[in-house]
Amino acid sequence: MQVRVVASAMRTAGVSEPLTLAQAKSWQAMTVEPPAWMIALLVDAATRRSRREHHAQQRAGDEEHRMLLVADKVQRRLLAGQHIRGADAMHIATDLAFRAQKELCRGARPEDLFALDLAALRWAGVDPHDRNTWFLIG
Repeated sequence: MQVRVVASAMRTAGVSEPLTLAQAKSWQAMTVEPPAWMIALLVDAATRRSRREHHAQQRAGDEEHRMLLVADKVQRRLLAGQHIRGADAMHIATDLAFRAQKELCRGARPEDLFALDLAALRWAGVDPHDRNTWFLIG
């Protein structure tokens, strides 16, 4: 809490004696019950912190949802052999191709890969039957 906020609350409550660091720490740790004006400040601070956390979680959820929609669009476009545009879409497509190529390097046969894996490899310019096109060496 900012000193000016605490000082304002103290003035409003008519408190004239100085606040010590030991008092503030004991009130914050709740080892000693704080006065009503301090409880109001602690409740207000907790409310603001809770709102900030809620908004941060909401933004994270919105971003996750957006990325799921982008991933779905990328998968459909790869399977249809269409172009991929946008930084996020390119990142997802590259990741899919990289993962598919890792499977090849681990010894998987091209016939063992899913259609999406093969489509991602095609998009990346990798022929699963030609090791010379692989950007990973297995």
